[in-house]
Amino acid sequence: MFKVLPHRLQHCHDVALSMSKASTMQLQQLKAQLAAEMGAPVGIHTMGIPAAFSTLGITISLAIPQLWLGYLILSVLHQPAASVFVWVVLISLLIAGINGITMFMIGKGSMRAVRVHIMLAAISLVLTVVYLLYALSDASYPGVNLTAALVDVIMLLLSGVCIHSTAFYKMLLFTLHNRAWRQLIKLTR
Repeated sequence: MFKVLPHRLQHCHDVALSMSKASTMQLQQLKAQLAAEMGAPVGIHTMGIPAAFSTLGITISLAIPQLWLGYLILSVLHQPAASVFVWVVLISLLIAGINGITMFMIGKGSMRAVRVHIMLAAISLVLTVVYLLYALSDASYPGVNLTAALVDVIMLLLSGVCIHSTAFYKMLLFTLHNRAWRQLIKLTR
């Protein structure tokens, strides 16, 4: 299962690279090839549902430990604990902005955005593991809760399942198909 994802991403990356220097005939062939690889033209992959659920999982799993991380960083910087909510709001807005732009660019067929999405999932994984370890320790830390850590793990698993799903791969093929179509229209005008 874990070996399939790099091959799928590499295939999509290769298609995106070949698309950038393709002629009209090559774009038509790529479009037909991608349509054949997708299979059925309508499904959850055409609506971006796998990426939406994956982004939801990443967003929530990054948001849950923010209170703990805010307390930790502000204590290291010798700042008052009352300003932790400013930290939480600013970081949440940053995460939401990055995820929004990433989702938009994935919908446009950008493989760079897919790499950013997977990088956010990896950052979320590291943060979730550290947060879970803090929650399982005997010490009491502000902003750490075992229930929240378990919800964090569940949301990260949701994201991982979506990223590794066949529907996510077909969604990437669909976005590349549409990108080839837009490029073909641009060339024929």
